[in-house]
Amino acid sequence: MLSLQGMGSFYVGGRELVVGGQPKRRVTYSKSFAHDYDPNGHFWIEQAYVQFFIPAELRFETPLLLVHGGGLTGSVWETTPDGRDGWLAFFLKAGITTYVIDMPERGRSGFCAHDGIWPDRPIIRSEEEAWRLYRFGEPQHFATRTGFPGLQFPLEAAEAFSRTAVPRWPANGAVMLAGLKAAIARIGPCILLGHSQGGGLAMAATLQCPDLVRGSILVEPHGLPEPSEITDPESRPLLLVMGDFIERTPEWPPLADKARAMMDAWHHSGGHANTLDLPRHGITGNSHMPMMDRNSDQVAGVILDWLDRNFMTAQTSG
Repeated sequence: MLSLQGMGSFYVGGRELVVGGQPKRRVTYSKSFAHDYDPNGHFWIEQAYVQFFIPAELRFETPLLLVHGGGLTGSVWETTPDGRDGWLAFFLKAGITTYVIDMPERGRSGFCAHDGIWPDRPIIRSEEEAWRLYRFGEPQHFATRTGFPGLQFPLEAAEAFSRTAVPRWPANGAVMLAGLKAAIARIGPCILLGHSQGGGLAMAATLQCPDLVRGSILVEPHGLPEPSEITDPESRPLLLVMGDFIERTPEWPPLADKARAMMDAWHHSGGHANTLDLPRHGITGNSHMPMMDRNSDQVAGVILDWLDRNFMTAQTSG
């Protein structure tokens, strides 16, 4: 049973764009309404949308901010493709205040409809590319949707998952990081849980906002800083979560190696660095989307244990 004492949403960050010198054009909104649209004026772009949920009884005070991956939105945390509760509900039921961000250019956040403002064209991930990069199965088995043996991702709901994909602008990393940092500044001291591209952005924010980010959970991240960039003493806790079938996809072994090297650097700088290699932990079959896998609650439960050790104890001792 989930009981809340509050919920809501807000927009943060972004910038004002002033457009001038563009011609008007005739726009038809419906069969009964058309007019000459003026594209000139003042516009807001690149703002981030954030939802928040506050449980009636709190496990500990520090809130959790969920940061989605590339080409996805905050919806990945809400409900799994086969209809089960997602990690948002899991952490709320556990008594943790949880924030969910739609990064700039994604979901309900601000993007830019004006040509020439962003430096590249949008892309969207195909089902074939997702099959390979998310480690559902061998590329040659996409046509038959035959996954890796023991795969936890619910392939019968693959079409529902594909509907969650949205366009992305590859060169907008700085825009997205600015939106995330604006959200952190609004929330205050918090814990970050970032997935994939969101893991890399969460790590960048961890380094750049040391007074506000109290710890981070990086779920199969990419875009991480080099070990040499972690030079100052770091006492904050960091958790890396890696799934199964890493060696079955050529893109993933170097990404995993880089993540582990960064964790080693964090440890040597004085930080608390833990790596949760799920297969070595006895949890097998996880794809790149563990928040959607059939054992998503099991994975979230191990993360919750780590949160308890690092934040419930800190609260009690404080």
